[in-house]
This record gives sequence, C-alpha cells and structure tokens, in this order.
Amino acid sequence: MGIKKTKHCIGRSRIILIVPVITFLVVMTSDKVYSDSANPGLYSSDSSPFGIPYKDWIAKWWDYNVGINAEEHPRDHFTPERCNLDQKQADSVYYLPDNLGGEEQRNCTVQAGKAILAPLITGSCWDDNTDPKLKTEEGLRECSREGQEFGVVSATLDGRQLQNLEQYRATSDVFNMTVAENNAFQSLSGTFPAIADGYFALLEPLPPGEHTLVLEQSVLNPVHPEYNFASRTNYNLTVEP
Repeated sequence: MGIKKTKHCIGRSRIILIVPVITFLVVMTSDKVYSDSANPGLYSSDSSPFGIPYKDWIAKWWDYNVGINAEEHPRDHFTPERCNLDQKQADSVYYLPDNLGGEEQRNCTVQAGKAILAPLITGSCWDDNTDPKLKTEEGLRECSREGQEFGVVSATLDGRQLQNLEQYRATSDVFNMTVAENNAFQSLSGTFPAIADGYFALLEPLPPGEHTLVLEQSVLNPVHPEYNFASRTNYNLTVEP
C-alpha cells in the first residue's frame, strides 16, 4: 500500500482509523435507519441535516480531521481550546476529535444551535499518486471500509444509552480532501480525491447547559491485530446560548 503501518494502519495515501465511540458489534448490514425513533435526538443515516446529506457530513468531518497539523491536532494533543480548532463558523455542525487509545476527560464548548458529530468507527482513503489501487472509485471505496470489523463500542448521552448504532453507517461519494502540511497522518499534503466510510453519531443541537457524552470502544481483530485498541472518552460539553 505504500504506507507505514501502525496499530491503526496509518499511512501516506490511506488512513484506516479506528476511533472510539458508541454501542455496537460491527456487522455488515443493508438496514437503514429511516427515523430517529430508536434514538431521539440522533439524526438517522438517511437524513439530510441542515440540507446536507448525512454521508456528506462524514466527508466534511474527514476534511476537518486531516486539515489540522500534527502539533496542534486535538486527537493527540487535546486541550479545551484545541477542541474548537478549525471549527468552521459557517457550518451548522461541531466536529468532535477522535481518541485512539486510553481514557481521557475532554471539555468542549459548543455554540447553541449546532449539531455535534462524533466518529464511531471510520476510515478514509485518498489518491495521492502513491498507490495504483486507489486510482479507481472502487479501490477507494474498498480501502475506506477496511479495518472496521470486530469493534465493540458503547455510549451514553446525559446518562441515556444510545441504541442500535450498527445501523448508523454511511459511505461518502468521491470528494476532494485537503490534507494539511505536517499532518497527523504522515501523509503527503495536497488536495486529493477521497472516500470516507464509517459509523458516526450525529446529535441534534443540544439545549444550552452542561451535557455529558461518554464513549467507549475496543477492537480485537484476530486477522489484523494492528487495528486493536481500547479507549474511553468522557466529553463534558458546555452548550453556550
């Protein structure tokens, strides 16, 4: 693949990223969530929050994720200030950074009226001319889905367990991803065609005040142990009026 492997399979042109987040045993399914009846306050994977299809929000999250340089990335160097780093003020969605292992307490301040996007298990691949397999849409799509099996996750929002999250999966169309210089993925910088896939929790805007989102996940993959990890993240969210 022309990459340097770590336990999260991080490389130059393909990033298979296992990130912490919400209760399910990952299964391949064609079922869709057509409403949020299972989880009031959670957008379904067939919805179009703020007029933008759910799958496009996944692409937007990945563009945010690769657009921050390594020294400041809140994934690896979290501070409450960095939780707000590179949040596009014009967007109606607030992006939570991922956690690749261990237990963390994270405090973030969110503007009222913004939805909140949390990655569950997700991968993205892009063609930066280092891997001929990524020259086709099929190759990008297949690559983006790798490494997402054998995940078990759970989550609560303000003490309420989120349910049936294996159904909240979507795959983006091909989009242009802009990778920052000195990025956290040791990838070439530039703008490249990409596809993102994964399970995400997209929360409807929360009322002003204090909220708690607790995310837990582990992966035990007997075939590809490089994906294995465990993490727990307590997000203390302050929604400002």
